[in-house]
Amino acid sequence: MKLLRFFVFFLSLNIHLSAELKQHSIVVDARAEKLVRGILERLCKSSKILFVPKIYFVVDKSINAFATNEAKIFIHTGLIIKFKNVKQLTAVLAHELGHITGGHMHRMSNEMKGVTAASIIGTLLGGAAALAGGGMEALLAGSMLGQGAAMGTFASFSRTHEKEADAAGFRMMQEADLSTEGFIETFELFKKMNSFGEIPYLQTHPSDQDRINAFKNYREKSPDHGEIPPEWEQEFQIVQAIFMANLLKPSEVERFYYRKDTPAANVAKVIVYARKGQYAEAFSKLDTLLAESPNNPYIHEMYGQILLESGNASAALQHLKKAVGLAPDALSIRLLYAQALFTSSSDSAQEALDQLNRITQDDPDNVMAWLLKVGAHRKLNQADHADLAQAEAAIRMGDSHLALSRAKRAQKSTNPKIKEQATMLLEDNRLSGNEED
Repeated sequence: MKLLRFFVFFLSLNIHLSAELKQHSIVVDARAEKLVRGILERLCKSSKILFVPKIYFVVDKSINAFATNEAKIFIHTGLIIKFKNVKQLTAVLAHELGHITGGHMHRMSNEMKGVTAASIIGTLLGGAAALAGGGMEALLAGSMLGQGAAMGTFASFSRTHEKEADAAGFRMMQEADLSTEGFIETFELFKKMNSFGEIPYLQTHPSDQDRINAFKNYREKSPDHGEIPPEWEQEFQIVQAIFMANLLKPSEVERFYYRKDTPAANVAKVIVYARKGQYAEAFSKLDTLLAESPNNPYIHEMYGQILLESGNASAALQHLKKAVGLAPDALSIRLLYAQALFTSSSDSAQEALDQLNRITQDDPDNVMAWLLKVGAHRKLNQADHADLAQAEAAIRMGDSHLALSRAKRAQKSTNPKIKEQATMLLEDNRLSGNEED
């Protein structure tokens, strides 16, 4: 389907592409984002941290997560799939916050120079576009190359940094009145898996048993009085089902959820039906779920997404518009709605652009929205606007040369506002010292 080939990484965990094709790309899912952000907000609020890190999900089978010095956290999908419960996820998020608040990225060696969140995002998005095939060259020309080791670099903190992050994460969880049991469970899982050589990156970390012992000592000296909210666990099970159903083989998912009739199992079954092209069964199951929860934005999102991916963009609009109305702050749903508008008709390009403008206003670093804006402006024959949007995307992907080139073209616009914005972008310190090739 041309739709999928062109917009592969805009889709929220798209259903039709195989797991192999999606490795090392960024995926978005509104439900997963809300769960993780809710956990981080509680940790940050109780510890008086004035920011909440931005989250990215990276398609990778390994159990890993890493933070950057721009307060961004990258979570491998394998971590969500293989963890047993939300306690373990919460512990990892607290640990990554410990790296950020401890300033560990700034204290690392010179190998960190030039390795930024922008370069990682540029690599992941560029990789997704290359795997998707043609059609994206105009949007992603000049994307960052040679940054394949960037994620590994961020994951390779010193043992001292790891111990500091462990201790900080433990304190954050207790200050947030949350059980710290997830730390011990996580490293028990790591210890078991590492014995089979499944996660070699842990060789650069303190031993699993040392960390288990340390957390047991912490808990003895400062016993827990809090617990993990049960609603987090229910949401985690559903989010895990979404990741599993999209990224594992359908037969594996069917075996895992065989004869189960839980909310997570039902969501997984919908996705597997869609992946197998059994749309009638998928929509029948969705109709049942909607009858039970008519105001659940994520069911409307899924309904709209499957319609979109099965080639019925016009029918998808009703459900996606409803989902946006029910969850107006879920920017990934709004992005999917904008994509459906963009795809359904040329007459909807302006409406799609209105949605995209809202996204980039609320989240200026949303690369996907900037890239889709390029296409929307081109549909509207607004070449100067498209150049400016492409420059905005490129600068956030770490491709300063492409950003410089497109900003200079936009600066020649006869539209005073575009000219002014392009000039401001050219004065951005991220472009200073760069010259067009």
